[in-house]
Amino acid sequence: MVSRSVIVETVGLKKTYNSGTDKAVEVLHGVDMIAYSGEFIAIIGQSGSGKSTLLNILGALDKPTEGSASIDGVEIGSLDALGLAKLRGQKIGFVFQFHHLLEEFTCLENVLMPVSIQKGAPEKDDTSYAKLLLTRVGLETQLNKRANQMSGGQQQRTAIVRALCNKPKLVLADEPTGNLDSRSGAEVFALMREIARELGVTFLMVTHDDRLAAAADRILRIEDGYLTEVTNE
Repeated sequence: MVSRSVIVETVGLKKTYNSGTDKAVEVLHGVDMIAYSGEFIAIIGQSGSGKSTLLNILGALDKPTEGSASIDGVEIGSLDALGLAKLRGQKIGFVFQFHHLLEEFTCLENVLMPVSIQKGAPEKDDTSYAKLLLTRVGLETQLNKRANQMSGGQQQRTAIVRALCNKPKLVLADEPTGNLDSRSGAEVFALMREIARELGVTFLMVTHDDRLAAAADRILRIEDGYLTEVTNE
């Protein structure tokens, strides 16, 4: 059996807003979870259940009030603002419902944006890797097209490659197919699923689509701030 690395681990994770006041609201109640390298996990739950709060913490955009959250062995609560930014840049990729591409930039330039932010300018190897990934997702003919010249499905595939360009350990995908038609959504999902297997990247995907969730390795449900695992049959 192949040994897998622990990429995400939370222990007793709690998040309280307005802590210490009479308006304190605990949004996450002692969340325990583990995700391994190459796993594709769907996170489901109603609006307001705590999904976004969990993703914000795992994305190093926020810190827990109590408990711990670690990404590839790095404990988020121990980091200052600079450390959180470094963790995001080196180990985490993001894919959102809306692609958030810069329309005046080309497909390739958009993909290389996180590298440019980290290094100031992409190196030759970075550009080669970006082109390799874009070819992998069928966009080799779109490299020099501006984002607004591509279809919705092509733009979202570009956003996926952008999330992978820094070779992250973890990709957080928040409703990545929610703005696409059913065919394009299914294609984008299948692509992310294949990439998780091929590159060993861990994907955590928030979705309201039960069919997509059923195709994940595991399903985690958040309800009223509590996390439970759903039997995926």
